[in-house]
Amino acid sequence: MIAVEISAAARSSYGGWSLGLLEVEALLPRADGRVLDAEVALVEEGLKSRYGNLSRKEIARTEPPIAYEGYFSRSGKAYPVLLQAEGVASKGRRIAMSDPLIRAMFAAELEGMLLTAGHDLGALDPPLSLDLASGSEPMPTLGGSEKLPPHGDLVMRDGRGIVASVLLGPDARTSIAPATARLLFVIYAPAAIAREPILSQLGRLAGLTSLACPGARAGVPEIVRL
Repeated sequence: MIAVEISAAARSSYGGWSLGLLEVEALLPRADGRVLDAEVALVEEGLKSRYGNLSRKEIARTEPPIAYEGYFSRSGKAYPVLLQAEGVASKGRRIAMSDPLIRAMFAAELEGMLLTAGHDLGALDPPLSLDLASGSEPMPTLGGSEKLPPHGDLVMRDGRGIVASVLLGPDARTSIAPATARLLFVIYAPAAIAREPILSQLGRLAGLTSLACPGARAGVPEIVRL
């Protein structure tokens, strides 16, 4: 497992938070997606059953979203996984990313509702470290622009810069691409989240990834407590 150094500042400000880590390799070639599609359809139906009759505020008061809402609301943001789950549950949106590997990750994240990032291990430049954002260091986002993680936000860095921000999500430089053969899943979990849901979602990530990539080999999941 790739090592993640945790700064004293991160431990002080985010004591009790957990980092769930899972490495998966042999991700090429991807499957044609039909087996994965059937499982993703079950995830979508599960979200509709769980949240379809709830308002956004009501979903925010359920677990685990309630563990994230306080953190995001302090920055004037809504928990993005909640918004995405609501879109599937009550607005008819589909989990329909073209790359089956990304679709598998997204389905596992919405089912477990724990904030998840996926990084191409070949694009990462170790060592990795968990630290506080300075407020002046930009990162390239998946939306195509550079943004500044707010001062004090929890961020992951590699040797070339920030690769993920709790508030802004993962970066574009190390994101999953069609040629990704090895990846690192990272779950960011506030202190109120117990070990069991984290391990459960890591297991689900491994299982759905194996449907997207038949030759996939998952390592041993790891939980690091700040």
